Amino acid sequence: MKSTGGTANGAVVPATSDYYSIATAATGRVNVTPITHMLAVQATGATNLDGMATLFNGTGTTGFSPDKAASLTQSALATALTSVKTTLKAANPLIDLGTVDPLSVVFAFGDAHDGLLDQLKFTIKNTGTNLDALQTLVATTASGRAPDTSGLKPFNRLVVFGDSLSDGGAYTAWASGAASGANRFVGTPGLTALAAAAPYGGKFTTNGGKVWVENLAASLDYDLKPANLMGGGIPSMNLSLLGCSTCTNYAQGGSRVALQPGIGNAGTTANPANGAVPQIAFLGNPAGGRVDANVVLAGAAQADYTVTNAFLGASTLPVVQQIDQHLASSYVTAGKFAATDLVVVLAGANDIFTQASLAGAGVITATAAGTAVATAAGQLAAQVARIKAAGAKHVMVFGLPDMGYTPYGVSAGAATAGGLTSMSQSVFNPTLKAAVAAIPGVAYVDPVPMFAKVVASPADYGFTKTIDATSAATAIGSTACGPNAIAQVAAGDSATSPSSLFCAVPNSALSIAGTLRAANADQAYMFADGVHPSAGMHKVFFQLIKDKMGLLLAAALGS
Repeated sequence: MKSTGGTANGAVVPATSDYYSIATAATGRVNVTPITHMLAVQATGATNLDGMATLFNGTGTTGFSPDKAASLTQSALATALTSVKTTLKAANPLIDLGTVDPLSVVFAFGDAHDGLLDQLKFTIKNTGTNLDALQTLVATTASGRAPDTSGLKPFNRLVVFGDSLSDGGAYTAWASGAASGANRFVGTPGLTALAAAAPYGGKFTTNGGKVWVENLAASLDYDLKPANLMGGGIPSMNLSLLGCSTCTNYAQGGSRVALQPGIGNAGTTANPANGAVPQIAFLGNPAGGRVDANVVLAGAAQADYTVTNAFLGASTLPVVQQIDQHLASSYVTAGKFAATDLVVVLAGANDIFTQASLAGAGVITATAAGTAVATAAGQLAAQVARIKAAGAKHVMVFGLPDMGYTPYGVSAGAATAGGLTSMSQSVFNPTLKAAVAAIPGVAYVDPVPMFAKVVASPADYGFTKTIDATSAATAIGSTACGPNAIAQVAAGDSATSPSSLFCAVPNSALSIAGTLRAANADQAYMFADGVHPSAGMHKVFFQLIKDKMGLLLAAALGS
C-alpha cells in the first residue's frame, strides 16, 4: 500500500513524504505511516524510498512479483519489525513501540502511538536526517551489527528547575528522619544514604514512588537525582560536589520563581538575623503563614550552595538561584547548556500561595496579589529566555494546573478555590504563555487539559478516588496520605491534613509502617495530600506529557 500526495494542515505533501505499508489480509485495518514505511522497506529489501517506488510501480522482476509476495511471511515481517523497533529506540528511547504492531494498531491524534510518530518526526527534524538514513541503520541492525545512533539521540541529560511538583527528594535527609523517627543518613551522606532513606519520606507525593520528571528521566535512560539535600537544620549537601553525574534536578518544595522566602522557609544559620517564616507550609495549610512585606532573605545568595550551610526549614531556593547553581556547576562548559540537554521548567504555584496568603491576611489587596502573580509569571519567562541565551536547545515550560481543583482548594471553600483558579488560570498561565511565545525554540505545555482528561474519566487511568466535595473533611480525606504520628511530633505535621512529604507506602521489609489511608492508595488516589499528586497521578501525567512531547518539541524547532 502507498500513501502519496494530498495535503496536510493545508500544505501540499511532497513526493519525499510518500509512505508505504503492507496489507497482510484482504480486508481489515492497515496503517500507512513513517514507521510502517520503514517496516515495508526492510521486509521487502527495497533499501530506500526509491527502491519502494520501483517495487510498487515496476513490472516483471522489478515489480512486486508473486515470488516477492510469497517471501513476505509472518516470520519475515516479525523479523523486520524487530529491527525497526530496536533501531528507533536506540535512536530515541522515547520511540518505544513495545509489543505494538504498527501495521494495525488503532490510534488517534494525540494518543500514545501518535506520540511515537511525533517523536520520530522530532528526531528527524532535530538531527537533519531523513527516513532513508534511518533505514540504513535498520539494515545494519538486521545484519546483526550495532548501528551508530549516537548522533541521533536528542537528549543525554535532563535538567529540572521548579518546585514541589518536580522535587525529586531535596528534603529527604530531613523528612525521612522526621517521618520514621530515625536518622537515615548514617556515616558520610551521599547517594547511598539517599537511596536508603528515600522510601521513608522526602518527596511531595506517596514516597517510594516517583514524581513525573523521574518517570520522564527513566524513559530517557537517565538516572535523575536531586542536586541538593537541604532543610530542617541539617548541613546542606551539593551532590554534584560528591561526585554525582546525574544530580541535575534542582526543583525544591516551596520554591518561588525569584523571591525568598518561599513556602516553609525559615532562614538559614548563615543568616540568623532573618525573621523566620512559620514552618507550616508542608503541613495543613499549603498557603503558608504570613509572609513579611520584605520578601528577600538578606545575604541568602552567598550561602545557598555551600556544603556546610544549614537551613532552619525548607531551603526553597528560587528558580533564579537554581539556574545560577547549574550554570556555575561542573555540568556545564563555559556557562552553557549542552545541545543534548532537555531543560524542564515548572514553577509559580508557590508565588500564588504566597500572594493568596498575604491577601487573606489583609496585608495586601486582591488586586495587588494578582499583580504580583503576573509579575512572577513574567519573571519566569525572563528565566526561560536566560536559559535559551545560555545555549539550551530543548526547553519545555509548563503552565500551572487548576490550583482551585485540589483537595485543599475544595476544602477551603468556593471563594478560596475560585481565587486560586483565577490566579493560576486567568493571570499566571496567560501571562507566562504570551511571554514564552516571544522566545524562539521553547515548547509551552498546558497541563490543564491533561488533568481535565483524567478527572473526566478517572477509572480509565486506574483511579478510584478523585475529590469528595461533600465537605471540607471529605475533601481532605480524598488524599492518599493519612496522619503520621511520628512526623507530628518531629516536624509538626498536621493530624487532619498531613503532608505527603512524610508519607510512605507500607513495606515490611524496610520496617515502614506506612501512612496510606487505604491499600494501594498511592496508585488509586489522584492526590497524595491537599495540593500534590500521588505517585499514580505522576505516572499518568508523565505518560500524557510523553504523548505530546514530540509534537511540541518539533514545533519549537521551527520550519
